[in-house]
This record gives sequence, C-alpha cells and structure tokens, in this order.
Amino acid sequence: MTERDRLSDFKLSRAMNMVAALLRIVVGLVVLGLSYSTYKSTFSAMESGGKLQVFGVETGASSGQLTAGFVVVGLIGAFILIKGVMELLRARQD
Repeated sequence: MTERDRLSDFKLSRAMNMVAALLRIVVGLVVLGLSYSTYKSTFSAMESGGKLQVFGVETGASSGQLTAGFVVVGLIGAFILIKGVMELLRARQD
C-alpha cells in the first residue's frame, strides 16, 4: 500500500465520520422536535377539556407519567445531538 492509498483511505474515513456526525445531529434535532411537538399537542388537547391522547390513542397514563416520558425522550435526543456535535468537532481536528 502506497502513501497515496493511505492518504486516500484516511480522507474517506474522515468523510464518513463527518457524515455520521451530521446524521446524529439531524436525528437528535428530529427527536427533540417530535418530543416537544407531541408534548404540546397532547397537553393542549387536555387543557381544552379532552382526554389524554397520544397520536389519537387514549392513554391511561397520568399527565405526570406522560411528562416524564417526554422528558426522557427529549434527553435521549439531546444526548444524540451532543454526541454528533462532539464527533463533528473531533473529525474536523484530524
């Protein structure tokens, strides 16, 4: 394997790492956005006198349980987002 081949492999590996980091950032943002929008739609319907429904399905969970679930999903999205940003910064340093 020549030096040129090794350099080419390094550039390909770096590009793949950057693409993976960008995908993680996008997925993290999507998870955060969907969690927040589902939370808002669920509780806005409940405030107007309706029952607790998630995606049109009535749930037996309390509002506290639903809030905790949405917070956990939001934290998972934030973790994915932070991991993507850290990987992107690390890939740019190499």
